Amino acid sequence: MGFSLIFLLIGTLCYITLYIYEHTLIIFPFIAGFMLVAPILVTGYQRVARLLQEDKTPTFKDLVTGISEATPGIWFLTIVLFICYLIWITDALIIYAIYFGVGAIPIDSSLFTDLTLRDQLVSFLIYSGLLGLGMAILGFSISAFSIPLILHQRLSIVSAVHHSVKTVFTNIPLMLRWGFTLASTTLLTLVFALPLLVIVLPVLAFASYAAYIDLASDTGNNHA
Repeated sequence: MGFSLIFLLIGTLCYITLYIYEHTLIIFPFIAGFMLVAPILVTGYQRVARLLQEDKTPTFKDLVTGISEATPGIWFLTIVLFICYLIWITDALIIYAIYFGVGAIPIDSSLFTDLTLRDQLVSFLIYSGLLGLGMAILGFSISAFSIPLILHQRLSIVSAVHHSVKTVFTNIPLMLRWGFTLASTTLLTLVFALPLLVIVLPVLAFASYAAYIDLASDTGNNHA
């Protein structure tokens, strides 16, 4: 929880900044972007989860130094996800500018009483949401299992991404439910209960490791 507090403080700072400049609507694209890069940010939790499975006692240092286990494949995947994040943010801001220009929109009752503004808001959320969905599916497919496969089994980036995508699309119904759980829990937390991020982040990170153990932990042996 102490480690996830770092991300809570960063998120709070972003929220306050956007609120001061009256661009609160842009919070949603930033939230979607966070979902793309979160698997990389919580790499330390993967190390802790493995130590717990091995009946060892992890320390806060393991969370902080977990990223030191990252291989060139992890860093390459980081760059790929960060590029996806930049594409998403850039396109979301362009869509925002198309509908609302460069100024701020009023976050008050006019969103419901001004029909033109309401229609623009709905269109913005639909188009930006569809774009975000596409980026989220891409990011989830390539990173859901590739990160633990690289960290724990030292697979190459190509093999890890291949097995991650294969595992996701082999278990589509399950992955749809799991992806929805991750996205909805994170979204609801970031929008309505930001302080709970200190609990939600480590819980979801550990659950992701459990999903890896259940669905992809034998990939390395099969690959070998």
